[in-house]
Amino acid sequence: MKDQEINITRRRFGLAAGIAAVGAGTLPAGMWNPVRAEGHGHRIDNALVAGMALPVGSTHTLVTYNDGRVTIQVLEGPTGLIVVDSGEAPAYAMSALQVAKSLNKPIEAVFVSHDHPDHTGGLSAYDGLPIMTTSGILDNIKNGPFPKPANLDQITAMDDGEVSIAGLALKIHNYKDAEAKEQIVIEAPEIDTAVVQDLVYNNCYLFPGMDRPNWIGVLEDLQQRLDVQNLLVGHGYPTSLGELSAAIDYLNEYQRLVEASADGDELAAKVRARWPNHMGEGLLGLQGFAFAG
Repeated sequence: MKDQEINITRRRFGLAAGIAAVGAGTLPAGMWNPVRAEGHGHRIDNALVAGMALPVGSTHTLVTYNDGRVTIQVLEGPTGLIVVDSGEAPAYAMSALQVAKSLNKPIEAVFVSHDHPDHTGGLSAYDGLPIMTTSGILDNIKNGPFPKPANLDQITAMDDGEVSIAGLALKIHNYKDAEAKEQIVIEAPEIDTAVVQDLVYNNCYLFPGMDRPNWIGVLEDLQQRLDVQNLLVGHGYPTSLGELSAAIDYLNEYQRLVEASADGDELAAKVRARWPNHMGEGLLGLQGFAFAG
């Protein structure tokens, strides 16, 4: 992780975006800076859309109605759009395309953040668009245990650390053996945003991951290196640095619960009791993976 060139400054956006998206409540003082970003949200088909208007563009996070609260990100730059992930089925990806169409700019790239099927299952809806990921993630999709998208042959490898797409200068950072075998972080300084996807879940139960101590190390590295305000995550609403600390605390506590549990059912019960207000009840059914070799 020494090769990462990222840092983040402290500001809470996630609660504001979540409340805006569902149109409820008032924001506690200091939780959101409307000078930096204007939050907006609306419902669309099978997702809520939490948005930020930023100085040179915008972001649109589709949070699916399904139990995992899986996200698809749409980043708007000066010349076009970047889509990140597809949800678990084409219907979710079609909702992202509907949002993209409303912005009246071309989709210049679709990024795949990692190989898990809840983020790749809808890729067939992007047929004909430029779909890209790292060579390692592409290999995991091709050779891994999950269903293969029908347009697998249209996914290309892009391992450059820096690239310009949609009028935005992006930095692509690669992390291994955290929540998944390999994941990318897409840093877009010009819109003050980093897309971390499943390295952070916001107020959701998590998948046990590959190597939790390493996952914690990745999050600590991001705390020190990211230099943007806004964090777009793989499950739940947009957030910022505070959620990195919350994720580290969760993983540390979660590991203690794993060590005190005999199996996935016992672990799920303890996790539910510890975080009773988290979303993603269905993710508790995956807790047996914490005991996998």
